[in-house]
Amino acid sequence: MAKNVAKYKILNSRLTSTISISMVLFLLGIISMFVYIGERLSTHIKENLSVTVEIKDFAMPNETAALGDSIKKLPYTKKLVFTSKETALEHLKEEMGEDPMKLISHNPLPDSYDIYLNSQYANNDSILFIAKSLKSIPIVSKVDYQKNLIHELNYNLTRISAVFIVIALTLLLISFVLINNTMRLLIYSNRFIINTMKLVGATKWFIRRPYLWQGILIGIGASVLACLYMAAFFYFSYPNICLYIDLNDMNLYTVIAVTIFTSGILITAFATLLATNKYLRHETNDLYFI
Repeated sequence: MAKNVAKYKILNSRLTSTISISMVLFLLGIISMFVYIGERLSTHIKENLSVTVEIKDFAMPNETAALGDSIKKLPYTKKLVFTSKETALEHLKEEMGEDPMKLISHNPLPDSYDIYLNSQYANNDSILFIAKSLKSIPIVSKVDYQKNLIHELNYNLTRISAVFIVIALTLLLISFVLINNTMRLLIYSNRFIINTMKLVGATKWFIRRPYLWQGILIGIGASVLACLYMAAFFYFSYPNICLYIDLNDMNLYTVIAVTIFTSGILITAFATLLATNKYLRHETNDLYFI
């Protein structure tokens, strides 16, 4: 009877620890979701910034096409859009609401390319270098981009990213403290067993190993529960978040799962080692006063 009670208490303590840790990992999963979404949003915004390359009037069509082909192959080009002078005039007509050709005798608008940049190049330093290289091409008359907008955008995105990183690191620290305390309490009841094993000559690694595996298994179990919480979160909040999150993006789920399982296993394993080492360092008499 006593043996069954002891087994029940051990099982209950492990189950309680697993559930407690899973709630902490769930919060980490939520933060990793926001960090991922923020990064994707930042990339999307940057890749919608464009550099406009205007072509000189004397340029031949084959020269213009060759320029476009060479720009497409450059590493900073995400997308290239060509706008002929005729198309540009049509756009101007729509904006003005009347035909400007009634006032002038020829179309003054040039052929142009809009270069949409890869996100890592969407900053003023990189764009300045890109603009200089494009201006050196004989058929290019002008290279234009919104310098102030790009500066403000990068400044604000950097600040937002910094806030997310600080929040994520703070939660990670809090998570470690909570999980560490949980594992210490779990191993506390075995402190005399650990001491007995040490007294009979067991090596430190031999003593640590079963507790380490126990910690890892608890971390895995808690991670599975946290992933189930995340699945329930997506399911029940779908109508509210589907406008802001692409729920078909499998990378999102991969990032969340990797964050949860990595954090769950590494933190519980490390916390278990810290707790075990603590009781290995103490003498028998000290264990009564811990």
